[in-house]
Amino acid sequence: MINVLIVDDDAMVAELNRLYVARIPGFRCCGTASTLSKAQEMINDSGQEIDLVLLDVYMQHDSGLDLLPTIRASGRPIDVIMITSAADAATVQTSMHYGVVDYLIKPFQFPRFEEALTAWREKR
Repeated sequence: MINVLIVDDDAMVAELNRLYVARIPGFRCCGTASTLSKAQEMINDSGQEIDLVLLDVYMQHDSGLDLLPTIRASGRPIDVIMITSAADAATVQTSMHYGVVDYLIKPFQFPRFEEALTAWREKR
């Protein structure tokens, strides 16, 4: 089972993403974090199994981009798919610099979400 952490401060979006994850065989949501500090806590907890993070950029008090160095510094083999409305070149470039494996721009439909997760699983 592939464990997915959803990091988004919008509870409705996080729930929608959780429901989408549940629809894809072999994937399960292992948790949600509405703040970067909560996400960092979960990533730094070696007992928390996380294979993939679905990460928003625009959060109320934070930028999801600030979580990327934490994930890389953890030394854990955690990949990231950005799910955001941020479509500017600088944000995309920063994401790619940190090895983000896909970039979904909101709004999107389930087939695009499913494609991102299944393509990631096949490359893994």
